[in-house]
Amino acid sequence: MKKNIVGIMVMLILTACATTDTPPTPIEVLAADAMAPSTMTPLPPTSDPAADWQEYVNTELGYSFRYPAECSFGPMGAECKKDPPEEQPLECLCFLDAEDPLSVLMQSLFSMQGEEFTMLTFTVSQYDTPAFNPPESEEWIPWFKDNWSYLSEDIPDESNMTLGGWPAVRIYSPGSPQANSAENIFVLKNGKLIQIMMIDVDVPELRERYETILSTFEFYD
Repeated sequence: MKKNIVGIMVMLILTACATTDTPPTPIEVLAADAMAPSTMTPLPPTSDPAADWQEYVNTELGYSFRYPAECSFGPMGAECKKDPPEEQPLECLCFLDAEDPLSVLMQSLFSMQGEEFTMLTFTVSQYDTPAFNPPESEEWIPWFKDNWSYLSEDIPDESNMTLGGWPAVRIYSPGSPQANSAENIFVLKNGKLIQIMMIDVDVPELRERYETILSTFEFYD
């Protein structure tokens, strides 16, 4: 009987020991000056050249884009056409004329050398004419290629870029003694073509500015 009691007590003691939580092992906390320096190199901040630009919203055609903060909004004043460019105020040197929402014009004077000057010219247009209204029964790009062939012999058979997430056709026209270089971009929205035209695209400083404007383009319903 004593042996049984002793045996039961031993089992209880072993069970208690087995179910008791093991005390946590102390964790050594290193002093701040003893910690290893981080090996991660922080990424440089990304610069958005259009971050402080103004936004133009065209509610008629359903698009928007940003344009330089120094540009005035409205057509060029009549007084701007009288004085030479070097004598004109800032609002004459960069402006966005959106009086007609179907033909928006932005112009900006970039540089002058004597009587020669570099001018940014950016237009967004849509006209109620057959050339801007492809038939609903046809694929618009093949139709466009047939009807706008005078722009270039190299119009692609399919979309060659996206603008604001929409498929678009981009066409480059080299310069000549009679005309400046140009690029046209066409997007089909609500069954009608929207045309974006840029002049003097071979000038590097203008090309950079054009690409910045295009990167801000958005379409909405």
